[in-house]
Amino acid sequence: MKGLEIKDLSISVGNRVIIHNLSVSFRDGQIYALVGRNGSGKSTLLNTIMGAPDYHLTTGGITLDGNNLADLTTNERAQHGLFLAMQYSVEVAGVSYADFLRVALTKLHQSKPNMAEVLTELQANARSLNFPDFDYHRDLNAGFSGGEKKKSEILQMLAIKPRFALLDEPDSGLDTDSVHKLADILSHLSYPTTLIITSHNRQLIDSLHPTAVYDMEKLQ
Repeated sequence: MKGLEIKDLSISVGNRVIIHNLSVSFRDGQIYALVGRNGSGKSTLLNTIMGAPDYHLTTGGITLDGNNLADLTTNERAQHGLFLAMQYSVEVAGVSYADFLRVALTKLHQSKPNMAEVLTELQANARSLNFPDFDYHRDLNAGFSGGEKKKSEILQMLAIKPRFALLDEPDSGLDTDSVHKLADILSHLSYPTTLIITSHNRQLIDSLHPTAVYDMEKLQ
């Protein structure tokens, strides 16, 4: 079956079960929203799909086009088209934003990207996101505010153009105008990407006109 399929999934972090017996599927080219109170497992699900090491699958499974994701490393999952914009972005000292994208795109596409085109598009997207001070010479996320880190993650997604984009509270820390800009960009992507978004902002979710809105507590 094409797409992401999650069946009878239970996930633990340490000794605590966060997700219990969850089943849901995500198809190509659609928009999905995950809602629910804090602690209901939204971030846990996205991190598990991406293969974050602290999240342990205890029962069930996740497949991509029928293939078991548990057999793939995080790097291999990225090469299969998965991308995670983290809830809490990390700062990477000593690695410029441009160098990060150059390496990422080379690894993902097995060829060197045209960085002039990549950086021109990056600057245009930064302006669209109300991020005019964005500088790709800076270290990755270094010195960014919380909202700027969120915009930085979205800019990575727009440059990488993944098949499945897992966006963990992409609106957190953004002002109202930036949230509107974000919604407009996500609603008008020029390439087919499945968006799986967690958010407490109902206005953002409604503006994206999602294929489905899943309440994490009702899925388990």
